[in-house]
Amino acid sequence: MIVAAIIILGLVIIGIYFLQNKKPSGEVVFKKQNIKVQVEIADNSLTQTQGLMDRKELPEFSGMLFVFQNEAPRTFWMKNTYFPLDLLFISHDKKIKEIKANFEPCPAGQNCPSYRSQEKAQYVLEVNGGFCERHHVEVGDEVEIIF
Repeated sequence: MIVAAIIILGLVIIGIYFLQNKKPSGEVVFKKQNIKVQVEIADNSLTQTQGLMDRKELPEFSGMLFVFQNEAPRTFWMKNTYFPLDLLFISHDKKIKEIKANFEPCPAGQNCPSYRSQEKAQYVLEVNGGFCERHHVEVGDEVEIIF
């Protein structure tokens, strides 16, 4: 009886741990191109600071969506990243306002440059470098964001 209670308690603790550490996810749909990107959601300072650091790869139709409370110019850097990224700066009305293509990685130990958007954005989508060119994604295109 005691052993069964300990096992059940252990399973409950493990379940709570995994529920708390489950990364929020969603989808960004590029309407004109009729393509979908599965995204991890970065909507707090911890997940936004971590971003895609220390990842070795990113599948083609995957990315990270940074969600902010308001529109403002956004600053990003590529500290501890290992592959180039395209950054798409998206307005509150879900239109792509700016694209920073093939932002180069900055491995640990280097002085990493930052990039500040010229346009205000409420969302920033990071996808593999060259994604926008390969899939004909352009400034002005509209996206749908599904949480």
